[in-house]
Amino acid sequence: MSSSSRRYQQVGKQIRNTLLSGELPTGGRLPSERDLSERYNASRATIREAIIMLELQGLVEVKQGAGIFFVENVGANSIIGEAESEIGPFELLQARQLLETNIASFAATQISASHVREMRDLLRAQELEINGDSKHFNELDHNFHMVIADATQNNMLIQMAQSMWDNVRTANPLWDALNEQYFHEKRLQSLWLSDHKNILIALQKRSPIETKQAVWQHIENAKKELFKLANVEEPDFEGFLFAANAVPTLHNEK
Repeated sequence: MSSSSRRYQQVGKQIRNTLLSGELPTGGRLPSERDLSERYNASRATIREAIIMLELQGLVEVKQGAGIFFVENVGANSIIGEAESEIGPFELLQARQLLETNIASFAATQISASHVREMRDLLRAQELEINGDSKHFNELDHNFHMVIADATQNNMLIQMAQSMWDNVRTANPLWDALNEQYFHEKRLQSLWLSDHKNILIALQKRSPIETKQAVWQHIENAKKELFKLANVEEPDFEGFLFAANAVPTLHNEK
């Protein structure tokens, strides 16, 4: 894994060292995302991931509409364990958009009635867990996506989907912490469930195009929620990070 893939960790440590050096008083407001990007010679995507990492470590607090603040009364020994991974959350979602959308698109051409029934059962179970057992909700989420992969009836694609989930999402401390701290609330669980229903509808229609769109939108929604965590000053900035990954031809495909 190249060092560039861990750039957000390097920048996060630089920002942390700056804060703990006393350059900024506790409770003080950090410079803007743009200024941090220039100071640390890093992309704004990297700055966002670094800020999310530092917030999960308990070092900074993101206040919507106000800015990013150095947490008061924090010492070097009071910071929670580093939620680091070689793969950042935006990078993970980018990979999922590229891979899972195509796996799901192919699954739409191969899916069986038993797969549809299994996915319906999973959605009913998820509905019962909204605002309840978030760990079980996430397990059902995992199972839902794995049934999509299984519907391809292609062992290589199934293995790829499982490997991405195991090696990145469930074994990724940063993503784990994000799920624990932010993604368990009722509003988001309801959104994920609604997305899953749209995916199932497209699969039942055996439409590769509509399935690809539904999965893309599902992951896009997760990405927008991540944008909210680190980007407190620029609500219209959300197209910047993944503009190169847009799928402008999806609606025109035959």
